[in-house]
This record gives sequence, structure tokens and C-alpha cells, in this order.
Amino acid sequence: MLIRSVFAVVILPLLVSPAFGDVSAEVKALEDAFARGCQAGDVEAVVSLYAENASVIWPGQGEEAKGKAGIAKLATGLCKNTKDLKLTVKSLEAKSLGTDHIAVIGHWEISSTGADGKTAVAEMRATEILTRSGGKLLYLIDHGSVRLPPAP
Repeated sequence: MLIRSVFAVVILPLLVSPAFGDVSAEVKALEDAFARGCQAGDVEAVVSLYAENASVIWPGQGEEAKGKAGIAKLATGLCKNTKDLKLTVKSLEAKSLGTDHIAVIGHWEISSTGADGKTAVAEMRATEILTRSGGKLLYLIDHGSVRLPPAP
């Protein structure tokens, strides 16, 4: 019994921790790849960051999709049809959920040029579950929400 306790408390964490690595840096790399791809209008690059069975809920009514084909439609609307799009990660909090999943809470700033020619800036909060597949970190669940404007 004592040997099991020592193994569980001392040895097991030493064996498992290298598998986790620095998840914050890994997550930041994924988020930056999304921003780069989307700002460039590269829908294929954006969609490649999602698992085959991924689900997204993005800000905006009806902006939900499952699977890469549905996500491609949403990404096209955002990444190709938004003038002067700029996506900036402001903060990330990543927590390992075992060896194959990571939970993320991120805060983003999104700016673009509106139809009136003025720059519009929005703050977005993202809640995500990432998964490892084929040695690659991918979005499995991607839920973004934008703060409502202040009451008049």
C-alpha cells in the first residue's frame, strides 16, 4: 500500500508531466495560427486547425457549425468578408484535461472597418476545448461571445 502511495504521489507526476509540456505556449501558437490565417483570408488554413468532428458557436445569431464543411462556411464569412480584419489575443488561460485535451479561456480584440468606413472594435471571450490528434493540437469546441453594448 505504501509503495502505491509513493508511486501515485511522487513518481507518477514525474512520468506524466513531460507529456503536458508547456500548454500555454502550445495554445498560443494555435491561436496565433488562427489569427494569421483568418486575417489573410486563408479559410483552408483556418479550417485545418479544427478536428473533423469540431463544433463552433461564434458571436452572431445562427453562427453555429459542426464539422469542417460547416466551419468553412463560417470562416469564409469572417475571414474573407470582413474588411481590414485584425484579431489580437489579449490573454489566455489554458488547463490540461489529461494528455489529449486542453480547456482554454481566451480574450481577443477584433477590429475591422465597417460599411461607414469607421473602425469597429469588439472584445471577444473564447471558451475552447482543444484536442490532440496526429501529434497536432486542434480545436474541438470553439465558443466565442462578444460583450453586449452598454445600455443607453
